[in-house]
Amino acid sequence: MRDPENSTLGHYLSFLRQREERQRHETGALPPTKKFSRERAANEAHITASYLTKVERDEVGQVSVEILRLLTETYHASEDEWRYVCDLAGHAAPYPALPGMNETLDLPPMEQFHSAVTSMMLTEMDEAASDLLSFYTPQRRLIAANRAYYDTFPTHEPGIYMLEWSFSDEAKQLMLNWDDQVDQGVAWHRGIIGRYGQTTWAQESHRRLWQFADFRQKWDEQQVSYARPIVSESLLAVRGGRYTMVMENWLLQHNLPIMRSRGRLQPLPE
Repeated sequence: MRDPENSTLGHYLSFLRQREERQRHETGALPPTKKFSRERAANEAHITASYLTKVERDEVGQVSVEILRLLTETYHASEDEWRYVCDLAGHAAPYPALPGMNETLDLPPMEQFHSAVTSMMLTEMDEAASDLLSFYTPQRRLIAANRAYYDTFPTHEPGIYMLEWSFSDEAKQLMLNWDDQVDQGVAWHRGIIGRYGQTTWAQESHRRLWQFADFRQKWDEQQVSYARPIVSESLLAVRGGRYTMVMENWLLQHNLPIMRSRGRLQPLPE
């Protein structure tokens, strides 16, 4: 198994250029016998080929925002990809990637999150008889959950890292749309590493995920996202049946960045 890796700016820009080459071949914008070379890309971005070569080899200092914008526009990068390039270049956006957290904040230990569970949160969990109610840290580690949640996921316990669990054999059996859900999770994790990659908690999360071959394969696909949906839908084989679960997520008004999730199971049609 290779060592855990994160993209450098040069590596990711090279990926975007090569992806642009494939897309131009597919659309006919570039003959299949031609490459979207550094020279061609640099010409379209109005920079020199020698400078682009150094950028892709990570042989220059901080690349300006203006040049990054020219390159990402040439490569038809998405808004999330643009944010990721800026993060890799050290130009963090003024808004956080995780609610309530700037790029230098190290998370407190799990014990502090556990101690932050209030009587109101406990009451809400008790009163949510059928809904799955849970509370998470920003990187999706479980703080607490109600009985309906644990009846659905009996092997989960406080402290479990949800993206790490997603690569277990159990998760692959329970999650009927496993590929879609995990693709979203890995893309979101890449954005987190882009923004918070120098923090201890982000490095530890990345090391834990790296042990899974499926994670490494999906990481190599280079997809990136900076947001998890407020409302998400999963397809699950749980409680002896097949269900769709719609989850709604909120950031609590709390002195710690705690996420609240509430979900409901609906049987899938036979």
